[in-house]
Amino acid sequence: MTKIFKYELIECEERVWDNWEDFTQTQTADLISYLRNNPTEHLTVKIHFTYTSEGTTWLINGKWFPDAIHKFAHKYSIPLSNITFRSGSANIQKSYDAWHSLYAPDDDKMNVEFENFGFALYGRANRYFSELEFTEEAPTHYRSHKYNCFNRNMLGHRQKFMLAMHENNLIDTETSMTSFHYWGNGVDDLPMYPVPEELASQLPIQYDIKGDWQTAFDELFRIDPKHHGGDWNKVGDYRYIYENCYFTITTESSECFGLADYHQDSAINDYMREFHREMFITEKTTRPMLNLHPQILYCSTGTLDYLKSLGYKTFSNYWNEDYDNETNPDKKLSLMIDTIKDVSSKSIEELHEMYWDMMPILKHNQELLLSQKAIDWNA
Repeated sequence: MTKIFKYELIECEERVWDNWEDFTQTQTADLISYLRNNPTEHLTVKIHFTYTSEGTTWLINGKWFPDAIHKFAHKYSIPLSNITFRSGSANIQKSYDAWHSLYAPDDDKMNVEFENFGFALYGRANRYFSELEFTEEAPTHYRSHKYNCFNRNMLGHRQKFMLAMHENNLIDTETSMTSFHYWGNGVDDLPMYPVPEELASQLPIQYDIKGDWQTAFDELFRIDPKHHGGDWNKVGDYRYIYENCYFTITTESSECFGLADYHQDSAINDYMREFHREMFITEKTTRPMLNLHPQILYCSTGTLDYLKSLGYKTFSNYWNEDYDNETNPDKKLSLMIDTIKDVSSKSIEELHEMYWDMMPILKHNQELLLSQKAIDWNA
């Protein structure tokens, strides 16, 4: 009978992306012991590495993590086809294929899979569904704000986005619900994205969650007992946001080199940029759908096309979505800013009319999301 070894990489103690622990060494003691005691089984064992939280940028000893998996397979004469890596990134196959062609063209390939938890999170089959509180029927009142735009974990592309919003006078805390949880002081500082003093003096901007970094973090991820262990960030009641503005600007979690550089060392950026792309679909994308909200989505190139391939509808009849097709990160951001300028320049009355004209799309997306199957977390 085939022996299967499963490893959840969230159990790694060192998970700093540019110096990730070599999980092929630290997590596999049981496998190595098994092979020593069963030296002929190296051709039949199956190995599953799983990390479906956001992030696939990790470097192990200065190289992208598949390099460590390939070396591990060679060391123990395990066929790479017997190894599976499960990710949360819909682009993991593209990234791995590009890396393989550049750095391991003579090797076989391991298997890669992905699951985007954002889809299954709100489906009727999900364990949380009976307690979810969301906008089932949109209220008809005129809303107090135009849009919401929350940026809590200030990743590189969010810092770049924040600077672009500032440069274009789009950080408007009067007519929008906006948060940029940028703390500076060595916490968020990235020298390639210097924050001008005019903006720094306003930061952090906190609409929804206030307090110091730890207080905000603890509130965001507090466990709500009625949701069976689910955290407020994913299953909390956000109707007070969505029912008081007309659209969402979503900055997804992807640490994608197609959006921004992440490292102070330009050599590392150059290395990663040539093959690495991420596409994470988390609650940041699907929670607006759940709450009947249209969105402008800052994520990897092709994200809107990916959503459409799954049956979701987007909003190209109402604003320019060309930003989704742009591969140059600076041009992509510029196109997105132009779209935000255009939509946010509309009056509350115009946005109200546009919102209700969108309702068939919003209802379609909500119903499709609710029909999603729950993830089998034990698979």
